[in-house]
Amino acid sequence: MRFRLSLLAVCFAAALQAQMQMNVQQLADFIRSELALHQHTDKQIAAYVKKIELTEKLTDKTITDLQAQGAGAKTIEALDELRDRTANMKRPQHDSTYSPATVPDNTLSSGAPTMTLSAKAPPIPPPDSIRQHQILDLMRQYAMSYEQSLPNYICVRVDRRYVDPNAGDHYMSIGTILAKVSYNEGEEKYKVYSVNGKIVDTDMGGVGGGGARSTGEFAGMMRSIFEPKSEAEFGWDHWATLRGRRMAVFNYFIDSGRSSYSITYADSPGDEQRIITAYKGLVYADPNTGEIDRIKFIAVNIPRSFPVQETTEILDYDLVDISGQQYVCPLRALLLGRAGRQAWKNEIEFRNYRKFGTESTITYDTNPNAPPPAPLDSSKTEEQPANGSTPDKPVPSKPVPAKSGGGSNPWELPTLPPPPQ
Repeated sequence: MRFRLSLLAVCFAAALQAQMQMNVQQLADFIRSELALHQHTDKQIAAYVKKIELTEKLTDKTITDLQAQGAGAKTIEALDELRDRTANMKRPQHDSTYSPATVPDNTLSSGAPTMTLSAKAPPIPPPDSIRQHQILDLMRQYAMSYEQSLPNYICVRVDRRYVDPNAGDHYMSIGTILAKVSYNEGEEKYKVYSVNGKIVDTDMGGVGGGGARSTGEFAGMMRSIFEPKSEAEFGWDHWATLRGRRMAVFNYFIDSGRSSYSITYADSPGDEQRIITAYKGLVYADPNTGEIDRIKFIAVNIPRSFPVQETTEILDYDLVDISGQQYVCPLRALLLGRAGRQAWKNEIEFRNYRKFGTESTITYDTNPNAPPPAPLDSSKTEEQPANGSTPDKPVPSKPVPAKSGGGSNPWELPTLPPPPQ
């Protein structure tokens, strides 16, 4: 894995030489990344910068900020040349750099002091290559042991399905599916009990009405990225904030010969077409424990002859309470895709976790007029930028006893009408 990370760095340098046109944000990100990784000298970075063709005006402020963040003398000299070459270009719409030397004094200068405006916190630099390897090792250990940490459970899966016949972003709802999910000894099973408010008894394959359906072992999807046979290539991507916690985000790629990601398309019963594709994506993890909280899958190199042209899946995991103990379980999956002129979107949520066994017997509300459960709050799924104020605290990756006592539990999910037994 060390060889693969080094290879990615070399490939990036080669790509930089071949693709020299950048905007100011891309230039600043490149220099900050090089400074953080310590893989090239000041002279080498300056040589790269001299070959860059900017599409925007480079200002003295940006150069001063990059110098304050560690850019060397030769790099600054190359940036000065870029500034002179772009003097007549349009300024960028957003300022992409920060340093204390260029923060404006926003303190009110007259009258009684009422307010002071503070500068935006600078982005966190990437970890060095040694730390990246350490985080990846933690992630790999977590992914390969994740299934063993799960209890046997049942839960409710909510599928909200949407389509856009013009392959845009104007989705129309085609209904909601409620299914009972049972996870027992590493095997997931689905039993659909409600489709658009009507009580049914079928599996996911028996649900009609068009759109897309997603099935799969969500524990196994995590493992498939990190198991040796996948030979995944990893690279550092960025820091992020997810559900209030700092996340280390790595990109990855798995070619089709090592892939376990498949797409099935059927225009009518009996004419299924299925392919296995290469895929890439992102993995979000706690840098201290390796706990994986989000995975993004993007199918790549789909044959042009196949009806589906695009498909992306984002899977979120979060702490849930099961019989008084907390476990990291699937929270939500978002499925996006396009076939011809039709685009689809599935918003899938997992609710109402219970322990699998005799004590999981529940009385289910089968009222067909009951409204579908409300969607998850956006704070549970939206990524935020990471800065120095983002919490960076280990969260137990093993089940821990739930806290007792009164008060509300911030991890508790809304109770749904459970499925019929």
